[in-house]
Amino acid sequence: MRQSLLYARFLFTNSLIVMKVESVNQFKRDKREWTIISLFRQSYPLFPIGELHKSECPDFIIDTTSRAGRPRRIGIELTELKYERNDQKFNMRAHEDFLSRIMDAALLCFQRSQDLILNVDVHFSDSLSPLILASPDDSEAHLLSAALAETIAQIVIDNIPESTGKRYEVDRRYKYGDINLPQHVESIAITNVTGRQEEPLWYASMSTHVKPLSVASISQRIKDKDAKISHYDASCDEIWLVIIQNSFLMSRAYDPVAARRALQHRYPSRFNRVFVFERSEASVSTLRLIKKQH
Repeated sequence: MRQSLLYARFLFTNSLIVMKVESVNQFKRDKREWTIISLFRQSYPLFPIGELHKSECPDFIIDTTSRAGRPRRIGIELTELKYERNDQKFNMRAHEDFLSRIMDAALLCFQRSQDLILNVDVHFSDSLSPLILASPDDSEAHLLSAALAETIAQIVIDNIPESTGKRYEVDRRYKYGDINLPQHVESIAITNVTGRQEEPLWYASMSTHVKPLSVASISQRIKDKDAKISHYDASCDEIWLVIIQNSFLMSRAYDPVAARRALQHRYPSRFNRVFVFERSEASVSTLRLIKKQH
């Protein structure tokens, strides 16, 4: 009887741990998606005016009005062009979480002495990878992330744009005092959004860990999402797909001819609108579609 009670307690405790981990992971996913949709909203001048709220299928819903003044509901699904790597040891999600922890710590360092609201985009090089560490959670990784966070915060403090809306970019061409960009960091883009945003957005980009922009890569993303569109909220009058591309302009695999061809191509899709959002450059491209039937 005692063994049964102990086993039941063990199962209950483990289920609570699993639930807590899932809750934390969901919070991180939601925070990341809110960051991306906020940047997209700022970057796309025709983004509808209305109440935006989190959803599941699709990721966001905005309640707006049509030109005729009628209520209109638009669903927005987010997806990313993921870097594909043959090395099975490389875990992209672990890498993204590691970089996110660095940026969260850098923001906390910054807020100790500053109350300005900034958007900060740090481009990390491919030299910073879980492959150089035993584990993203080990002591060496903690020391490295703490050092990078403090250095990034100080560089931002030294280069805050004076006017709101202005963007500064610090890369390896810049030198100020005795401080240069640290190893593993390619550039830091800083925008002062004090008075324009309520919350700061500090996020990480990977300058080479991106999937090349091409007709094939976009077609595959649209095809994968098209297959799930029937499960989205049926109350939506339109469904949009936003394909996030991170820092393709800095990627070694970036091919301007292939990228231009990809943005000009016509894609069959069940979505009403499909966009390519280059996050770090804050550029939005509306793709041409061949409408497929539901």
